[in-house]
Amino acid sequence: MQRGGTKIRKARSASEAGRSVRPESTIDASISDAVAAEIARHMRLSVATSRGSALAAAVQRVMSRHGITDPYHLRDRIAADHALREEVLDEATIRETHFFRDSEQFELLRHTVLPDLCQRRAGAPVRIWSAGCASGEEPCSLAILCAEDGHPVRISASDISMKALAEAVEAEYGEWSLRETGEYLKRRYFLQCGDRYRLRTDVARSVRFTRVNLGFDRLPAPDRGLAGFDLILCRNVLVYLDAADLMRVAEELFTCLTEGGWLLTAPTDPPLWRYASFQTATTGAGLVYRKPMHVAREAGCEARYSKEASR
Repeated sequence: MQRGGTKIRKARSASEAGRSVRPESTIDASISDAVAAEIARHMRLSVATSRGSALAAAVQRVMSRHGITDPYHLRDRIAADHALREEVLDEATIRETHFFRDSEQFELLRHTVLPDLCQRRAGAPVRIWSAGCASGEEPCSLAILCAEDGHPVRISASDISMKALAEAVEAEYGEWSLRETGEYLKRRYFLQCGDRYRLRTDVARSVRFTRVNLGFDRLPAPDRGLAGFDLILCRNVLVYLDAADLMRVAEELFTCLTEGGWLLTAPTDPPLWRYASFQTATTGAGLVYRKPMHVAREAGCEARYSKEASR
């Protein structure tokens, strides 16, 4: 698969980095949600208030593995130790995913969203962004879906975790990741190697991976190819952002879409219609968002988007 502007390499383990690790049972380093939140801010990691305890537990686990008893020592080490920073980041993020997760949304994509976009694109590739792609199952599912139906497509996929992106670039998965993938698709698009499945090379090459921190990076970013999307999937990510970043990201996702473009989030994600001028529609796959087709502009003023009736 193609890599984005950030070089992707597999994270080193604590033992590879030559660190001594003390057993968790020998360390007493209980930390508060507030201290964990300070560490997250130091890492430019946006965390919702509701996730404070989970973040504190994640930080605690990293401290225990490395024999760190003072959370402020961890905070200071993160600035200079890239591998440790990535370890904290990976521990604090949830990467539960699999191919064709939320089958109702993929049915909506196949029968409604992609046909609509392909018709409007008139043969030009549909531009898709999987924002928060983890180890690549979501964008690769999209690539399979488009290959199966003959849709020309260009897929960008991003995540905050370098470890997850390194796994995504490998395009090799276990049975658990394919638990909702039918045998026909497994045979057609994967090469089985023992207990692993490697995605077909031509399909894998349709996905471009890059690192994006939605809680910190500013979008759109045309120089990185992160603009002008016909479809964005940002599922099971927004629920983890703090309130201020959620408002900003909603506006940025709106701006990253072409007129008439679609945005799909997860049922557990917070609603975005209150933060940006999306059209909304309730479907069998849940609430979906669209950028209105008509943009009202005034000379010398920033574009303002008119909200139309839900379809």
